Amino acid sequence: MRMEKSGNTARGLLDQPWVPVEISNTLFLVKVSFGNTAYQLLISDLDFVWYESVDTNTLEQRAQELNRRLKASVVSFFQQLCAIAQPKLEGHEETDSAATFSCERVQDGLTLHMKSELAGVPFYWRFSCSPASVRVICQHLVHPFLAISRFLQEQTLELGTLLKRKDDEIQDYKENGAVLSRDRLKTELFQQQAFNKLFFLKKLPEICAVQDCRGFTREIQELYVAVTTMGSRQKRKHEDSEDTSTQVSQEVSKSISTQAEQAQKMPFEHLAEEKCKEEEGGTQSPLTNDTRKEMTMATATQASSQPTARPKKKSAKGLFR
Repeated sequence: MRMEKSGNTARGLLDQPWVPVEISNTLFLVKVSFGNTAYQLLISDLDFVWYESVDTNTLEQRAQELNRRLKASVVSFFQQLCAIAQPKLEGHEETDSAATFSCERVQDGLTLHMKSELAGVPFYWRFSCSPASVRVICQHLVHPFLAISRFLQEQTLELGTLLKRKDDEIQDYKENGAVLSRDRLKTELFQQQAFNKLFFLKKLPEICAVQDCRGFTREIQELYVAVTTMGSRQKRKHEDSEDTSTQVSQEVSKSISTQAEQAQKMPFEHLAEEKCKEEEGGTQSPLTNDTRKEMTMATATQASSQPTARPKKKSAKGLFR
């Protein structure tokens, strides 16, 4: 059987929404991602955030440890776990009325206990969550909610602009003789700053008074999923672009290095080739012994009558001519 690593569900976990789930009279925000034989779980009570990542090996070991009377494959165990736990942890109605969930805090961690039945035999599972790292918290809470805040701010500005245009349209109707048939529909001109100030005074205390998970409505969940999905898509696109850029850069560097090596060898090879051609193609007129003797004596006489000078180097032929 091919082992599934929990990392394969990491991207799926990011795209899941936070949903309110009540366990042992405690309301949590939960997000979970189930793979084939692996899962990842994030759970928070708004004071702490806990995390668990389970791969196939851990799943098999824990299933055997908690259910010694059951003999089944890891796939069968996982299917039973998904059938019972997934609806509960995703905020849906429980499909197995016989299943019970409880939680307890163990030092800094959080343990969720699940009890059900499989083929008439008790079936147990334990979610052993440890404190989430700062990176996980930023990835699943801080970054998405900052993006949501920016989105809602832009949406508010767009709505304010739309209301201003509506006011201008109504004013144009009035100037052309239109009359409102029902006084109760009459509204004041929209002033963005005045509206924001009044809204903060009225709504901010009410919103801040609700310090639990119930405010995470379906609309916010959908917006959260949209933000994280778009972020994942852009991140993958950026990573693909970086990989392509790195590959091109490596190919260019390799090409430049090859050309540089060839350029270093070319002058010497060219000089050697020119010298060979010169030796093969060059001819000298034959000299007699007397002629050589006279030339030697004349050269010696000339050298003795002139001061000694350093011999000049012959200019190289070929590329450096």
